[in-house]
Amino acid sequence: MIQMNSPVGPLAPSSTGGAAPTFRLGVVQTATPLLGGGLVGTVLAYVLVAAAGGRMTAGELWTCVSAAMLASVVVPVLPPHYRVELSEDFLVLHGGRHRDIAWRDIIGLEVRKTAGVRTVVVHMSDGRRVPLRAPMSLLDRRFDDKAQVLMDWWTARRVGPDRV
Repeated sequence: MIQMNSPVGPLAPSSTGGAAPTFRLGVVQTATPLLGGGLVGTVLAYVLVAAAGGRMTAGELWTCVSAAMLASVVVPVLPPHYRVELSEDFLVLHGGRHRDIAWRDIIGLEVRKTAGVRTVVVHMSDGRRVPLRAPMSLLDRRFDDKAQVLMDWWTARRVGPDRV
Protein backbone atom coordinates (compact mmCIF):
# COMPACT_ATOMS: atom_id res chain seq x y z
CA MET A 1 0.00 0.00 0.00
CA ILE A 2 1.16 3.55 -0.52
CA GLN A 3 3.46 4.64 2.28
CA MET A 4 5.19 7.82 1.20
CA ASN A 5 7.55 10.19 2.94
CA SER A 6 7.36 12.83 0.25
CA PRO A 7 5.67 16.15 0.94
CA VAL A 8 1.92 16.06 0.80
CA GLY A 9 0.56 17.77 -2.28
CA PRO A 10 -2.16 20.36 -1.93
CA LEU A 11 -5.58 18.87 -1.44
CA ALA A 12 -8.36 20.30 -3.52
CA PRO A 13 -11.04 21.89 -1.38
CA SER A 14 -13.80 19.39 -0.79
CA SER A 15 -16.82 21.62 -0.76
CA THR A 16 -15.33 25.07 -1.16
CA GLY A 17 -15.78 25.13 -4.93
CA GLY A 18 -12.16 24.50 -5.91
CA ALA A 19 -11.25 22.31 -8.82
CA ALA A 20 -10.48 18.67 -8.01
CA PRO A 21 -7.18 17.22 -9.24
CA THR A 22 -6.98 15.48 -12.59
CA PHE A 23 -4.09 13.25 -13.59
CA ARG A 24 -3.25 12.62 -17.24
CA LEU A 25 -0.27 11.41 -19.20
CA GLY A 26 1.77 13.99 -21.06
CA VAL A 27 2.50 13.75 -24.78
CA VAL A 28 6.12 12.75 -24.11
CA GLN A 29 5.01 10.02 -21.65
CA THR A 30 2.79 8.56 -24.37
CA ALA A 31 5.16 9.04 -27.32
CA THR A 32 8.36 7.70 -25.73
CA PRO A 33 7.22 4.07 -25.36
CA LEU A 34 5.70 4.15 -28.86
CA LEU A 35 8.86 5.50 -30.45
CA GLY A 36 11.04 3.06 -28.53
CA GLY A 37 8.80 0.12 -29.41
CA GLY A 38 8.67 1.13 -33.06
CA LEU A 39 12.42 1.45 -33.29
CA VAL A 40 12.97 -1.88 -31.52
CA GLY A 41 10.45 -3.45 -33.92
CA THR A 42 12.34 -2.00 -36.88
CA VAL A 43 15.65 -3.39 -35.61
CA LEU A 44 14.03 -6.78 -35.00
CA ALA A 45 12.54 -6.82 -38.51
CA TYR A 46 15.93 -5.90 -39.96
CA VAL A 47 17.65 -8.71 -38.00
CA LEU A 48 15.00 -11.28 -38.99
CA VAL A 49 15.23 -10.36 -42.67
CA ALA A 50 19.04 -10.63 -42.49
CA ALA A 51 18.83 -13.99 -40.63
CA ALA A 52 16.52 -15.36 -43.30
CA GLY A 53 19.14 -14.57 -45.93
CA GLY A 54 17.34 -11.54 -47.28
CA ARG A 55 18.34 -7.96 -47.23
CA MET A 56 16.35 -4.87 -46.28
CA THR A 57 16.94 -2.00 -48.64
CA ALA A 58 17.65 1.50 -47.38
CA GLY A 59 14.18 2.52 -48.60
CA GLU A 60 12.46 -0.25 -46.64
CA LEU A 61 14.47 0.59 -43.53
CA TRP A 62 13.58 4.29 -43.91
CA THR A 63 9.89 3.35 -44.26
CA CYS A 64 9.98 1.33 -41.01
CA VAL A 65 11.76 4.08 -39.07
CA SER A 66 9.43 6.76 -40.52
CA ALA A 67 6.35 4.74 -39.54
CA ALA A 68 7.66 4.37 -35.96
CA MET A 69 8.35 8.10 -35.69
CA LEU A 70 4.99 9.05 -37.23
CA ALA A 71 3.11 6.75 -34.84
CA SER A 72 4.92 8.28 -31.86
CA VAL A 73 3.76 11.74 -32.93
CA VAL A 74 0.20 10.97 -34.10
CA VAL A 75 -1.01 8.42 -31.54
CA PRO A 76 -0.55 10.63 -28.42
CA VAL A 77 -2.82 13.33 -29.85
CA LEU A 78 -5.63 10.95 -30.84
CA PRO A 79 -8.57 10.38 -28.50
CA PRO A 80 -9.26 8.84 -26.09
CA HIS A 81 -7.12 10.83 -23.72
CA TYR A 82 -6.81 8.75 -20.61
CA ARG A 83 -7.16 10.66 -17.36
CA VAL A 84 -8.04 10.12 -13.71
CA GLU A 85 -10.24 12.69 -11.95
CA LEU A 86 -10.89 12.92 -8.23
CA SER A 87 -14.36 13.89 -7.07
CA GLU A 88 -15.97 13.98 -3.65
CA ASP A 89 -17.58 10.55 -4.05
CA PHE A 90 -15.64 8.84 -6.83
CA LEU A 91 -12.31 8.12 -8.44
CA VAL A 92 -13.29 8.75 -12.07
CA LEU A 93 -11.45 6.99 -14.91
CA HIS A 94 -11.71 8.34 -18.46
CA GLY A 95 -10.25 6.70 -21.53
CA GLY A 96 -11.55 3.86 -23.64
CA ARG A 97 -14.59 3.92 -21.36
CA HIS A 98 -15.84 5.97 -18.42
CA ARG A 99 -15.74 4.34 -14.99
CA ASP A 100 -16.66 5.68 -11.55
CA ILE A 101 -15.13 3.90 -8.54
CA ALA A 102 -16.70 4.92 -5.23
CA TRP A 103 -14.15 5.81 -2.55
CA ARG A 104 -16.02 3.51 -0.13
CA ASP A 105 -15.33 0.55 -2.49
CA ILE A 106 -11.57 1.09 -2.37
CA ILE A 107 -9.75 -0.81 0.40
CA GLY A 108 -6.23 0.27 -0.51
CA LEU A 109 -3.85 1.94 -2.94
CA GLU A 110 -0.52 0.46 -3.93
CA VAL A 111 2.42 1.83 -5.89
CA ARG A 112 3.60 -0.97 -8.14
CA LYS A 113 6.85 -0.96 -10.09
CA THR A 114 6.96 -2.78 -13.43
CA ALA A 115 9.98 -2.57 -15.75
CA GLY A 116 11.23 0.40 -13.72
CA VAL A 117 8.00 2.39 -14.11
CA ARG A 118 5.82 3.03 -11.04
CA THR A 119 2.04 3.21 -11.27
CA VAL A 120 -0.82 3.23 -8.76
CA VAL A 121 -3.03 0.15 -8.36
CA VAL A 122 -6.46 0.47 -6.72
CA HIS A 123 -7.51 -2.48 -4.51
CA MET A 124 -11.29 -2.94 -4.55
CA SER A 125 -13.48 -4.41 -1.80
CA ASP A 126 -14.58 -7.20 -4.18
CA GLY A 127 -10.97 -8.36 -4.61
CA ARG A 128 -10.31 -6.76 -7.99
CA ARG A 129 -7.23 -4.66 -8.65
CA VAL A 130 -7.48 -1.74 -11.04
CA PRO A 131 -4.17 -0.35 -12.35
CA LEU A 132 -4.31 3.36 -13.14
CA ARG A 133 -2.54 4.56 -16.30
CA ALA A 134 -2.07 8.00 -14.77
CA PRO A 135 -0.18 9.12 -12.83
CA MET A 136 2.88 7.20 -14.00
CA SER A 137 6.51 7.74 -12.98
CA LEU A 138 7.90 7.57 -16.54
CA LEU A 139 9.35 11.03 -17.20
CA ASP A 140 7.37 12.55 -14.32
CA ARG A 141 9.39 13.91 -11.39
CA ARG A 142 6.18 14.75 -9.50
CA PHE A 143 4.85 11.17 -9.46
CA ASP A 144 5.40 10.78 -5.69
CA ASP A 145 3.45 13.99 -5.01
CA LYS A 146 0.60 12.87 -7.29
CA ALA A 147 0.44 9.43 -5.66
CA GLN A 148 0.35 11.12 -2.26
CA VAL A 149 -2.57 13.33 -3.38
CA LEU A 150 -4.43 10.17 -4.43
CA MET A 151 -3.72 8.60 -1.03
CA ASP A 152 -4.81 11.74 0.82
CA TRP A 153 -8.08 11.95 -1.12
CA TRP A 154 -8.84 8.29 -0.48
CA THR A 155 -7.91 8.56 3.21
CA ALA A 156 -10.20 11.58 3.66
CA ARG A 157 -13.15 9.90 1.91
CA ARG A 158 -12.96 6.20 2.80
CA VAL A 159 -15.57 4.67 5.06
CA GLY A 160 -15.25 1.81 7.54
CA PRO A 161 -12.70 0.38 9.97
CA ASP A 162 -11.43 -2.34 7.58
CA ARG A 163 -9.73 0.15 5.27
CA VAL A 164 -5.94 -0.10 5.20
